[in-house]
Amino acid sequence: MDLMEAVFVLARRWTITVPLLLLTIGAVTAAYFVLPWTYESSGTIVFLTSKQIADKNTGGNPYLSFDGSLSITAELVGRAVNDELTAQKLAEQGLTGEYETQIPPDSRAPLLKVTVTDSDPRIAQATMEAIIKRIPSTLNDLQKTNTSISQVRQSVLTKSTAPDRKATSKIRSLVGILAVGMLLTAGVPLVTESVKNPRRPIQPKRVAQAAQATLAEPAMEPPLERRRMEDDAPTAVHVWPPAATATGRPPGEPWPDANTGRGPGQRTARSTGRNTGRTRSTRRSTDVDANRAETDRPDAPAWRNGTSDGTPPRRPL
Repeated sequence: MDLMEAVFVLARRWTITVPLLLLTIGAVTAAYFVLPWTYESSGTIVFLTSKQIADKNTGGNPYLSFDGSLSITAELVGRAVNDELTAQKLAEQGLTGEYETQIPPDSRAPLLKVTVTDSDPRIAQATMEAIIKRIPSTLNDLQKTNTSISQVRQSVLTKSTAPDRKATSKIRSLVGILAVGMLLTAGVPLVTESVKNPRRPIQPKRVAQAAQATLAEPAMEPPLERRRMEDDAPTAVHVWPPAATATGRPPGEPWPDANTGRGPGQRTARSTGRNTGRTRSTRRSTDVDANRAETDRPDAPAWRNGTSDGTPPRRPL
């Protein structure tokens, strides 16, 4: 079934196509108003070296002494914040937003990004702020086992003041509903058509029988009228000399004989059992004598004398 045939089937089954199409449009419209938007809040934490190392190496500026150990510290803090205990403590406070902590893949700095998503913008913002406040305590808990004076510090680098609305998840849901509805709108009428009007496939045995019957049929004879026309067709007659034709025959000159193909007075050479051995020169002399006798007649026209000395024209070989 090609595209045009499918369109014709949908138009013919409009009693099924139109309700399904309206149902699809209604479902997409209802989903647009019913499905909630997604709001996202995020913040970024930067980890700094200890004050003692910064005072010793960079004169107290921690942003001049970054090393690889700070990135490892950021990863450890992120894993500690993502545990189930922290999620339960946040849920007890009514902060049920989904959050994620990760190291930005496009940065070499010791950063930890916190991202919170929720359908309620207030919950998303409150959950993000609660996690950021919890990171310093988690960092201190990891460093309690170390009796050294040098301690890694952290600082809030960026933090969103209001959550951003993200339409990606909602648009994805609307597109899925639309795709399912259009599939049902086009599929149900086509399936109904194939069930009610099934196509019978051509059987190979029937095809072979039809081919054998075609080869066994005799050749058709031409119609009776055509055969009559072919039988009544005139037979071509060659006339000599060429001058005695419809266009070159002078007025008053009789036509050559239709049976012999020669003019009055010319001899006819019959191919019988007696003259089958006659040579070409004998036939030529006979034709010359016939032409001479025709020319010597008193009533012979002037056009037969083709030469100035009165000799008869020669017949080409």
